[in-house]
Amino acid sequence: MSKEVSDARVEDANPGRNNSSDMGADPGTIQGRAIQQQEHNRGYLTTLKKDPWLLFWIGVMLWTLIVRGFENQSSGSVISIPDFKQRFGQLQDGEYFIETKWQSALSGGSNAAAIVGSWAASYFADIIGAKPVILVSAAINIASVGVEFSTTSIGVFFGGKMMNFVAIGAFLNICTAYVADVSPLAIRSSVIGFCNLSQCIGPFVSAIMSYYTSQWDNAWSWKSLICAQWGFAVVGLVGQIFTPESPVYLVRRGKLDQARKSLNRLYSDPIDAEGHLQRIKLTLEEAETQSSASYIDCFRGSNLRRTLIAIMVFLSEPMSGLGFVSNYGALMYQYLGIGDRQSFLIQIGAQILSMSGATISFLISDMFGRRPMYLGGCIALTLLLLCMGIAGSVSTNSATTAAVGFYTMYNFFYNAGVGSNVYTIAGEVPTSVLRTKTLAVALSVSAAVNTMWSFVAPYMFNPGYGGLKAKIGFVFGAFMLIFAVMAFFFVPETRRRTYEELDELFMNHVPTREFRKYVTLAERRAEEAYKVSEKIPNDA
Repeated sequence: MSKEVSDARVEDANPGRNNSSDMGADPGTIQGRAIQQQEHNRGYLTTLKKDPWLLFWIGVMLWTLIVRGFENQSSGSVISIPDFKQRFGQLQDGEYFIETKWQSALSGGSNAAAIVGSWAASYFADIIGAKPVILVSAAINIASVGVEFSTTSIGVFFGGKMMNFVAIGAFLNICTAYVADVSPLAIRSSVIGFCNLSQCIGPFVSAIMSYYTSQWDNAWSWKSLICAQWGFAVVGLVGQIFTPESPVYLVRRGKLDQARKSLNRLYSDPIDAEGHLQRIKLTLEEAETQSSASYIDCFRGSNLRRTLIAIMVFLSEPMSGLGFVSNYGALMYQYLGIGDRQSFLIQIGAQILSMSGATISFLISDMFGRRPMYLGGCIALTLLLLCMGIAGSVSTNSATTAAVGFYTMYNFFYNAGVGSNVYTIAGEVPTSVLRTKTLAVALSVSAAVNTMWSFVAPYMFNPGYGGLKAKIGFVFGAFMLIFAVMAFFFVPETRRRTYEELDELFMNHVPTREFRKYVTLAERRAEEAYKVSEKIPNDA
């Protein structure tokens, strides 16, 4: 699309905005726009080397998210450990099992608690900032692990887990939003996508521990899995104490001096820090939603489309069977005829595949873009899950082996295509003012649907009820086919787009498949401002 058409559409959509060149603008505006062009000009490796402290503080946020994956995985592992089943389970056909109602409650209730944590975090983060919210959440996390560790009944264990997931819901929202706010443009997908890789590290550690501890004949066979969370939690708490406050929050609150100090701790060059301060001010000033930031604003004007996209991509997580795979992995292997110890060994392999898929996405998503990675992931999961269902429909040893293989490979294809890019897309799509609230809405819808599956899935695949076992792949495969179609029509390409450019694209109602090539007025302004700041002739 031509630049003239782009300008016309900007003027139509925003008649009150100044669409003139930045040549006569104040120095702060020029500096803010110039830093955007500077980020466009920087390559992947250059960006990685430029600001080590920025990457370090992002790393602290990503470390905090490890606990979510660890807790999810350990929950499924604990209920399949013999000592835990004997202490808190019921005898059924000569074997101990945790009752189906408690399986559902432990998984479904934790998702409901995560919704509470996510909404509370988004509300208070806009009032008191991201840092205090994370510190309080970290304290709740540490205390709740103590409740789980000292449990004397399945009910107490359930209560501790609910406390823990309130904190985890807060972590997931605030950490993702913080990383999205400060990530450099060239590596933004890699960095935000690392939120998913962080959650793969926890399950990997948990799977290894489960393999070695599950055969112990005492309470430490499962308590060791719980107390290991303290290691992640305490390190995360210490890091969060020193983490700079979100500069976007500080600018929104008019605390420019504090925002400048925060940015100086993130960026190596003070000139870059000042440029990013001006960039944040410009982005907030030109957003459709400025002073107000209520949940209802997420569904007004162009924000409605942005919120629906964030909801859609996050909804593909539970509808692909993620909660089922993460919560009932070891149990599913046992129902398919795999022994207890071997099922935990296969889980280790599954988590290696998860980390491999997330790492591949981490490395290439900024090169290929979010849209093809996410769409390809939906298509791959559709085929994989349908193949698993077909294999589960045949009663032979080779078919069972194939079903186990497809079930295990899910971890790779999910994390390579869908898992990592969900965080990137949902983190980039909202306007900066509404990022935490949009994420809260999207995460809550995802968690609510995951809660539904947590109660329904055990009755679908458990013996004595639906008994679907591997045939459950037909259910999730059909849903992923629907999401593949929706991804093609509704998920835009956000690669190499600044937040000001994304605001313009959405406010101009640019069609999904034109996002990649559409020339925005923000791009032209940034290019002109860069030439002014660098004293480059206009005809260069």
